[in-house]
Amino acid sequence: MRIRPTKIILLILLAFSSSYTVAESPEKLLGKPYTYASVSKYIQNLKNDKPVESFLPYLRILKLDYLKSGVSMELNTDIVLSKISLFDSGYSYQKYVGEMPFDVTWGMNIDQVQDNTGGLDFVSDNKYVRRMSTDDFQMDFYFENSRLYHIRILATLKTLQNYPNEIMAATGIRLIPDGKKIEGNILDGQGSMMWGDGVAVYKGEWTYGVPHGKGQYVDSFGNKYEGDFKLGFFWGQGKFYSKYYKYSYSGSFAMSKKHGEGRIGYSNKTTYQGGWQQDKMEGQGTYSISNRYSYTGRMVNNTFNGRGILKTPDGVIDGYFKNGKPHGKCTQSSADGAQSITGKFINGKKNGTFDVSILGNKSTITYKDDIEIKQGPIDGSLIDK
Repeated sequence: MRIRPTKIILLILLAFSSSYTVAESPEKLLGKPYTYASVSKYIQNLKNDKPVESFLPYLRILKLDYLKSGVSMELNTDIVLSKISLFDSGYSYQKYVGEMPFDVTWGMNIDQVQDNTGGLDFVSDNKYVRRMSTDDFQMDFYFENSRLYHIRILATLKTLQNYPNEIMAATGIRLIPDGKKIEGNILDGQGSMMWGDGVAVYKGEWTYGVPHGKGQYVDSFGNKYEGDFKLGFFWGQGKFYSKYYKYSYSGSFAMSKKHGEGRIGYSNKTTYQGGWQQDKMEGQGTYSISNRYSYTGRMVNNTFNGRGILKTPDGVIDGYFKNGKPHGKCTQSSADGAQSITGKFINGKKNGTFDVSILGNKSTITYKDDIEIKQGPIDGSLIDK
């Protein structure tokens, strides 16, 4: 029995290596940009808590307070995590319940925290604080009634300089206010600015002297964006059109990169609806080509990685994928549903013994690298009733 292999859609997507992230302790996130995978995952786990945002212009710091999650983050001018604070319940914050540094827990006494961390220093100007200093961070433990209730972690200059490539990859178009004012209030109101001799134009809201709020951007390369801006970036919900690459995108942005949930559509009728990470398809989504080929499932680094369903004119593959190919246990069925085969694929090839069904008749076939090496008997008594 042969079910035609599905090739076309696998050749269309580039096969990138997958990169899954795992939970990290907060101090390990320092120095990494806001849209970095592990930072994004950490934020997503904060109870879907929408932060209270504030900008400290004199320090050039963006502060995000996740009050329901007991977390406060500070991002520097490069939108890199420079400080993170964790709170026990009380005051404005609810209790932080995520992963704790060095496996400490709220309410521990000073000796217990000392044992977990391997030693702390006194802070001369505050007897309620004990400090750990390393090349990578400064971590302050605050005690009340001799019990731990607050942790503040500050990145060192070394840590802030550790990830130049990651910062570059995270940073898209940013509108620095060094162009020519066209009209309006470009400090804290509505106004317009042009860069170059009409190379780029922004019209919309300004705060802190940068595009911040609702606005529109166009440039001479045929790019258009309309939606939310933050600190000069496309950031929030917006719509982007690229004349050169012939696509339109509608959805979430961060640091001028497609980030979050969104839909992209190309002029050749290729579409994707789902999760994004720094301009890459990442998370759950549906990728379609001309309404003839579609994949619904886990995407990592722009291709199929994880559990998914691939539909083509020839049939369906339902199972696990790696780098765009079936990899793991899958069921491949013909378009009419009359034939199916279930077993283990390795890099798109059938390997091992497969259970086969043809019009309800059951049998087995053993494959090695997609080549049939043994066929089991067909037992008509196994026809589905």
